[in-house]
Amino acid sequence: METYLLVGIGGAAGALLRFSFSRLQPWRGIPAGTLLVNLIGSFAFSLLVFSREPEEIYYLVGIGALGGFTTFSTFSYESFRMLEDHDYRTLVPYMVMSVGGCILAVLAGYVLCGGMV
Repeated sequence: METYLLVGIGGAAGALLRFSFSRLQPWRGIPAGTLLVNLIGSFAFSLLVFSREPEEIYYLVGIGALGGFTTFSTFSYESFRMLEDHDYRTLVPYMVMSVGGCILAVLAGYVLCGGMV
């Protein structure tokens, strides 16, 4: 039961934080809020898992807060809408920045936590 409570509290906090980012204005047509939460969330998650925090912190922050904060489903929907609108000039950079940027964010967390490249 304690695990569910940790995930629930973290999830509520993450969702509220995510909502605040959703109000950011698009940048050159790219959904800036979604891009930022996915980059920040990828970096924060990598710091959490590579630093080997206690299990309780993983449930509260990793599954709860970051699960409520990151937005891959929103990213997928927004990308689909751009594809549907044939807006390739926005779609391609958005996808490259989102996927490539999130992988780089995980790499940065790994390196900061003592991992070797």
